[in-house]
Amino acid sequence: MGVDRVNEPTPYNGPQPGEEAYDAAAERTGILQAICDVDELAFDHRMPGPLVAFLRRQRGGQEWMTDSRNLQFPEAARPHPNPGDT
Repeated sequence: MGVDRVNEPTPYNGPQPGEEAYDAAAERTGILQAICDVDELAFDHRMPGPLVAFLRRQRGGQEWMTDSRNLQFPEAARPHPNPGDT
């Protein structure tokens, strides 16, 4: 008997709550507040993935949510200079 891993969720390896995170869908950076399984939410989330992330601006402002698959570490999202471009 083999182990069926088709339905197992992909583990989340991105920024953790309290850390800065880049939301590629919104093209902005914020502080990650929480990551929840969509089944835990009591409202219509309209997220395609199994996890939803809640973020807020570092200096305040409107909070937002995104699919956790949109999150990146800010360093990974910044464009890296091409060594040939001098």
